[in-house]
Amino acid sequence: MKKKIVVVEPMSTAFNFIEDIRKRGYEPVILEAYIPEGYARRLMDEERKIKYARIPYPIRILKENPDYEVTLQEVRSLDPLLVLVGGEEGVIPGTRLANDLELVGNPSSSIPQMTRKSVMHSTLRDAEVRYIRGEEVSTLEDCLRFMEKTGSEDLVLKHVHGVASVGVHLVHGREELEASFRQEETAENMFGETKNPLLLQERIFGEEYIVNTISRNGIPALTSVFRYFKKQMPSGAIIYRGLEAVTELGHKEMELVEYALQTVRVLGITDGPVHGEYMMDEKGPVLIEVNCRVMGGSVPAGFLDKVFGYHETDVVLDCMLDDEVHKEFLKKPYHPRKKGYVKDFYSDREKTISSSGIIPILLHMKSFYSGWVENAGKIDTIHETVDLETETGCAYLVHDDEETAKKDFDLLMYIEERYPNLLHSDTPLFLPPEEDSEISPEIMDILSRDTETLISDILSFYENGAKGDPVVPEKLLDANPYNREIMDLLRRLSLK
Repeated sequence: MKKKIVVVEPMSTAFNFIEDIRKRGYEPVILEAYIPEGYARRLMDEERKIKYARIPYPIRILKENPDYEVTLQEVRSLDPLLVLVGGEEGVIPGTRLANDLELVGNPSSSIPQMTRKSVMHSTLRDAEVRYIRGEEVSTLEDCLRFMEKTGSEDLVLKHVHGVASVGVHLVHGREELEASFRQEETAENMFGETKNPLLLQERIFGEEYIVNTISRNGIPALTSVFRYFKKQMPSGAIIYRGLEAVTELGHKEMELVEYALQTVRVLGITDGPVHGEYMMDEKGPVLIEVNCRVMGGSVPAGFLDKVFGYHETDVVLDCMLDDEVHKEFLKKPYHPRKKGYVKDFYSDREKTISSSGIIPILLHMKSFYSGWVENAGKIDTIHETVDLETETGCAYLVHDDEETAKKDFDLLMYIEERYPNLLHSDTPLFLPPEEDSEISPEIMDILSRDTETLISDILSFYENGAKGDPVVPEKLLDANPYNREIMDLLRRLSLK
């Protein structure tokens, strides 16, 4: 009996495959995708190091050889039961290996429309399915011709082969288009490719969604739906602010899902997961791009289990092992158990930090499941957030009461916009009095305290009934309206 299952680049959420494979009695084997030296390679090496440290047992790790035939023979020698695509870097090698080893997977002939955004949309166009107009561009003149042809000043510039919003720009007018093109024309994409073409598209205004599916034998099944919260930075870069799990499929969401399932079929994706990103405007749904792997964001399996009753790698693995499981999954109605949110944190500039006040804030939230933040214990500088790879933290929120999770998510969004120093800072939590003569030893002590510890003490004070001397003297709170705002916010949080 074949026992080994190879996962090509099981990073981000695809790391959940490793334990899922073991639970079913199989041996997981990691195949690291080949990535040229550069920014993308450094990021991937760091993620690999973090993820591998969490594996408490010996595991075989192979490295993709730039000579595909060498890799093919090495994987063939394992006689694997499956070759699964893990992260985005694994889409092309994973698809080719599964085909050449005659295992379950998407046809190699579908790789162009699975990986090149321009081909995705031309394929939809040819099938008379709604698509976004766009062209691959290699010069500024190409860009200006496309702008004139569409008659629109609102456009999107991105890498043809890209991921995680790296190199994506929303532009308005010729000046912004030229600046964005100059920035990206010689830049590496996330795969270390320096001669990666750029794609210029018309911009669709509306709400952005994720639709995740798993296909077998050409039939896609819905696994999950999320709604995006994104923001455009002054630089034009698009950043993630969060995700909301869609628990009810109303008329609009049903239209979206039907379009997504049609899109997967039209693109020739027959066997495997699709993480699809879509926009909904007054005309209905339209594809932004498909990614032929499970969704990213390193989403914990336990979090997804609480929200949906299953996690994506779990379903994908079972369906790839047995198409009868897929047939049964198709019959089940989409009915998540709980409301879930993913909060992605950002920084609007590069800054030094000495403490992360967000840690005690998260720990006091009833819906907090897990997460990570950049803090002074690991680094002393955070960079401006320009894409998913440069976010400053991520929190997963889920609760039996939908309103509780929503309020916690909304509060984090509010704090991030209005009081960013509560998240990451190297300055005191409270502003000092204007007159030095008013800074008593007690106030000086408060101003010199670590933000994380100070917030923890304040929250504990109110949770314990505000008995005894207050943590922060009234004189400091009266010194500036901002100080009173911070204290009121923390008091409300502690009483939730």
